[in-house]
Amino acid sequence: MHQEQRSRGLSAACVTIEPMTTQELPRDRDEREEREAIEDERVAAVTDLLEAGDPEGAAETLADLRPAEVAYVLEHLDDDEVAEVVAQLDTDVLTDVIEFAEPHTRSEIVQSLDAEALTEALTEMPDDIAADVVQDLDPEAAAIAMEGLTEERRQEIEQLLTYPEDTAGGRMTGQVITVAPDLTVSDTVRSLRETAADTGRPFYLYVTDPHRHLLGVLNLRALITARANTLVTEVMRSDVITVDAYTDQEEAARLLARHNLLALPVVDADGRLLGTVTSDDLIDVLEEEASEDMYRMVGVHEEEDLSGVWGSVRHRLPWLMVNLVTALSAAWVVSRFEGTVEQVAILAAFLPVIGGQGGNAGIQTLTVIVRSMALGRIGLRDTSHLIWREARVGILLGSFTGLAVGLVAYAWQHNPWLGGVIMLALLVNITVGVVAGVLIPMALEKFDQDPALSGGVWLTTATDLSGFFAFLGTATVLVDRLS
Repeated sequence: MHQEQRSRGLSAACVTIEPMTTQELPRDRDEREEREAIEDERVAAVTDLLEAGDPEGAAETLADLRPAEVAYVLEHLDDDEVAEVVAQLDTDVLTDVIEFAEPHTRSEIVQSLDAEALTEALTEMPDDIAADVVQDLDPEAAAIAMEGLTEERRQEIEQLLTYPEDTAGGRMTGQVITVAPDLTVSDTVRSLRETAADTGRPFYLYVTDPHRHLLGVLNLRALITARANTLVTEVMRSDVITVDAYTDQEEAARLLARHNLLALPVVDADGRLLGTVTSDDLIDVLEEEASEDMYRMVGVHEEEDLSGVWGSVRHRLPWLMVNLVTALSAAWVVSRFEGTVEQVAILAAFLPVIGGQGGNAGIQTLTVIVRSMALGRIGLRDTSHLIWREARVGILLGSFTGLAVGLVAYAWQHNPWLGGVIMLALLVNITVGVVAGVLIPMALEKFDQDPALSGGVWLTTATDLSGFFAFLGTATVLVDRLS
């Protein structure tokens, strides 16, 4: 299944992790802004050359850049411009760029390649990236591209395609370095040196038996500092942290971050090594999941971009219609107290304050809860504790903000009863908001739904209804005092 090269008991295949350099990790805001300015200048230069009808010059401008930098420029061009530039770049360059490109740009690059170039690219690129590329192709194009691959390479890619995209198996690469347990440290170092051209930049070596059962893991520091005649089994770690191929990618990312690892081995039910998921892939997972949660909290589709007007409308309209229904329900509550508002018109001026403060407080809680759930810090078992905690927070927040707005209302209208009604309404609404910020994601989790699923829409509905009812209901009881 895996492409392997053996030398004295050690097998190797390219590990495709590009190390982050100091240039890729800006140390301060000035350096980051400087890099962004440089990147924007590159995009502008390429765009100007394309507008001048010089795609060859645009390609030459990108020739000396790193693959990640080329990918950045391409991501900021129109689809037609991407096609013009890609047509002038070598397949070797494009193969490296594909690894760093966002899915949409990657698709544009792949579509610009002919069948022969695509087959060559699939041969050269890491197997996990190759599987992603094949998965994005239509069946006919995928079949043509795969037909030109060697049987071994085709099996590698097809094996990865059997796993769901959002699992560790769907994210893993099968290109790992395995070590036989009977090797000494010196033999392993010598073999690794002899096959260095094929090993890429390995962070870990995995000790396996002849049937690929995982026995232990060995990092390069331990290998280099150990005595030469020591067996690798004496310096390896046998308590290996592993994941199953069907482990959710988000759980794998949390596991890797919790243990500060650079890669996680993926094993089957019998403990045989299938591949690894690397830190760069799982960092992408955390970014994707965070973005997805943020989008879903406000009812926006995660695949929406800024280029398609009708696509944006199609993704946003359903939740806006849901929000419209909930807003009308809040309007209905207000209409039930029409007589009170007619008698005390100033009440209408404070309705946005009541609804807005409760919604804002609830969104704060919702954001904290959803993030903590995503990181695995809290779960359904913590619901009661969190409700009690947030209720106390809500009471304190409501008291402080209610007192502040109540004093403003008193100073404005010279009516202490109005200030008291507003203070009570804010106390109730903010408390309801923060408690709803706990209950909504927990309820969604209980029913196996994404806790971030448009939580903001449901939360603002709860705060508007409760806030308006508490405010206008209390005002109705005290209408004589207020008027």
